[in-house]
Order: sequence, then structure tokens, then C-alpha cells
Amino acid sequence: MFCECRRELAKLKLGAIISLESAMKGGLSRIRDLGLPTCQVSCWNPDIMNEDVAKELRAASRDYGVEVTTIWTGLPGKAVWNFIEGPVTIGLVPPETRELRVKALKKGSDFARMVGVQSITTHVGFIPEWPGDRIY
Repeated sequence: MFCECRRELAKLKLGAIISLESAMKGGLSRIRDLGLPTCQVSCWNPDIMNEDVAKELRAASRDYGVEVTTIWTGLPGKAVWNFIEGPVTIGLVPPETRELRVKALKKGSDFARMVGVQSITTHVGFIPEWPGDRIY
């Protein structure tokens, strides 16, 4: 069992996260220069996720030999990255921003398809610990 796990770990490819904006300004060449074969591309602005940008990203990925493994889809609206305000501002859990954020995730999914990437990633939020909570 241990040897099998080691073989699987040996297949993992290290990468980095880069913003879509940086990727469009030669950032994938920096990823390649670091000797990394993969990257995640992060975008918090759904307005720039379009076919033209997808074509550019596909071409850059091909030209620099860097595989884009996921589109990290950021969500619009206020997000406080701490454990005090985070649970009520981050992800899909807060009801007041859920509809807008689901639309952004769908746009991220469409963009990933245009790029030829099989996954999207996001922070879905803090699920309440108590099963009796209506949001749980």
C-alpha cells in the first residue's frame, strides 16, 4: 500500500497560481522559467472571461508548455478573509449574494470549457457546524 501511494505521489505535477491578468501579460513564461509544468489561473473579474481571452490563454498555455489545471473562479461582492466576518461574506453560503455568485461560477465554468480546462475551483464558503441551522 505504501509503495503504491508513493508511485501515485510521484505522478503529481507541481504548479503555481497566477492571475488571469498576469497570464495574459507573459506570466506563463515565468511559470515555465520556474520549471513548473502546471498552473491554476485565478480570476476575480467575470467580465474578462470571454472567448477572446480564452483563445489567448489556450495559445499561451500551448506556446509555453504550461498546463492550466483549473480556473480559480473568484466571486463578486464583499469577502472578508478571516474567521470573524468570513463565514457571513465568503462563498455561496450567504443568501444575499448567492444568486450573483452562482452566475459568476457558471461564467467561470463556461470560460474553463472555452480554455479546454476540465475544472473550476472556488471557496464555497463556511457551512454552519450545527445541522439544525437553516443554511446547513
